[in-house]
This record gives sequence, structure tokens and C-alpha cells, in this order.
Amino acid sequence: MQLDDRKMRILKAIVESYIDTGEPVGSKALAEQFGNNVSSATIRNDMTVLVSAGYLEQPHTSAGRLPTAKAFKLYVEQLMQKRPLAPQETQLIDEALAGASGDATRLLEDTCRALADLTGLAAVATRPDEVGSSISRIDILQMSPRNMAVMLALDNGFLRTRMCRCQRDIPSKVAVALADYMCHRFLNKPLDTITVAAMQEIIIELGELGLAVAPILSAFYELVQESADSKAVSAGQLNLLRHPDYELEQARAMMNVLGDRQQLCSTLENTPQDGVRVLCGDDAPTLGSSSLITTRYSLGEIGSGVIGVVGPMRMNYAAIIPLIEYFAQSIGCLLGELFEKSAALDMR
Repeated sequence: MQLDDRKMRILKAIVESYIDTGEPVGSKALAEQFGNNVSSATIRNDMTVLVSAGYLEQPHTSAGRLPTAKAFKLYVEQLMQKRPLAPQETQLIDEALAGASGDATRLLEDTCRALADLTGLAAVATRPDEVGSSISRIDILQMSPRNMAVMLALDNGFLRTRMCRCQRDIPSKVAVALADYMCHRFLNKPLDTITVAAMQEIIIELGELGLAVAPILSAFYELVQESADSKAVSAGQLNLLRHPDYELEQARAMMNVLGDRQQLCSTLENTPQDGVRVLCGDDAPTLGSSSLITTRYSLGEIGSGVIGVVGPMRMNYAAIIPLIEYFAQSIGCLLGELFEKSAALDMR
């Protein structure tokens, strides 16, 4: 159904009033907002049409109207005027990201945390989609004769470390030799080729030594699996528990959705290459009464990733979307610089 200008103005006013107050919006309040240039009766008739078209709902017979997911989608796509970020806001974001960690994994996690803190919502992101599928570095750091730190770096600069403890003392030269052996075997190999069978084969090849270093190999395999499964990153889930628009069970349900990394990653990866995507209502049944706002950050030829927020449908889209866009621009630049440095070091 095509809405005329007046109905669009009414719908815009209802959505923005509901975002501000969280209360149903009545015709009398709208007439006053329009300077009484449109009568309450005319507004009521238009609101009835908007209800029939699926843009509004009436919680009670005598109550005002509430916008539906369909209304929020139309508002974001056609009616909303984005609020420009103030210089203080961009400075705050720049300072938060300037203090972020120097490796790509933690940088993305720190960015999600900063976005969640600024919006009061849950933030989500994916690592770049064209990279991160093979190993660029393996280190075994000896913390004590029996305690080891296994470090794994991917081809996109993402770094992971896991501690393990062996059942007997491991000479330092053995730890170094094992790291060299694993580099020779697995460097630049796709993650999905590193299987349990491959680990068992190494243990058999190494004989008695293989049993001694089995905890190291196990830690390495766990890192590989963690890296393969952790394309999606999230932060700020506890913000949902504190949000006034969520009942406890709603917040818990959303935390479960965010905890399903495979499904979350699949949802995020459907974000288009350009622009901002808002998912709510029938577009994403698993979100229930929540909205997901995402956009892509670009690393040029290296690839791209996704960043966004999850929260109740009643959120300040006009203020939040510019924040997400600025974060996407910033994290794209930071990760791009980090990957360029890593590539330069690898060439030495």
C-alpha cells in the first residue's frame, strides 16, 4: 500500500514519539504536535488505515497506537533523518579505539566492547570474510619445565594463545623443535585440514616423545577449532539484562541467540556490501521483539567484515546508525593498518 505524505508524517511522528517515551501515541497529542493544522478526527482516520496496513497496532481499545516492526523498517529506510555525530563523540570513539589491543582478535573484541558501552546495547562483529582460514605462525613458549603457552596466528593477524601442562619436564630444545616441526607441517595450511587424525598421526610419528607432548598438541588443536568457530564476536550482552524494554526472559532469549555463534555468524554474513541493514519482525523471527542493525567495514582488497548492535526494537536509530557507521570506518582503517604491518613483517 502506498502511503500519502500526511500518513507518512503521522507514522514518522508516532515512531519518534514512541522511541522517546515508550508509550502509545494518541491522535490528540499528534494534532498538537502538528500545530492543530490537522484535526484529531483526520489523524484517527489515518491511524486506522495505518493499522489496517500493518504499520500500527493498538494495545487496548482506548489506548493510542504503537509502531510495528514494519513501521520501524519504513522509518529507517525512508523517514529517518540521521543525527550527525558531534566532535566530542568522534573524539571519544577515537580515544577508545586508540587504546585497543595491538592484535587483530583483541582489537575487534575491544571495538565491540566500546560500541556496546556507548550504545548501552549488545554489539556484534565478524572478522574479515576473505581471510583467517590458514595458519601463518605457531609458537610454543616454555613458561616452566612443564607449563607451555601455545600461540597460533592466522593469515589475517588474528592471534590466539592457550596454556597447557605436560605430565613430565620438557627440555626447551624439544619445545623449539616441536614448534619448528608443526610449522613445517601446518604453516599456510587451511584450518579444516587440521583434524584429530592429524594430531594422532603426529603422536605416533614421535613415539614416546609424542605421548609426552600430547598436551601441547591437544592445546594446538583446541586453538585451531576455536579459531575456525569464532568468526563472530560479541560484547555487552549484560546490557540487555539491564535494559528497561526487556523482561528477564526476553533478555535471556536474546543472550542465547548471541551465544549461538554459528547461527549469529550466518545472520551477520548476509549483510549487504553497501549501506546499513536493519533486521526485525518477520525478517528475523529468532530476534523476537529485537532489532539487529549491521553494516560492513572494509579492508580494501583484504576483505570485509560486519559490525553492528542488537537491542530492543524501540531504539534511537537516528543516533545509533551514525555511531555504527563511524565504528565501521574506524575498525576498517585500524585492521587494515595492522594487516599491512603483519604482511611487511612476514616478508622480512
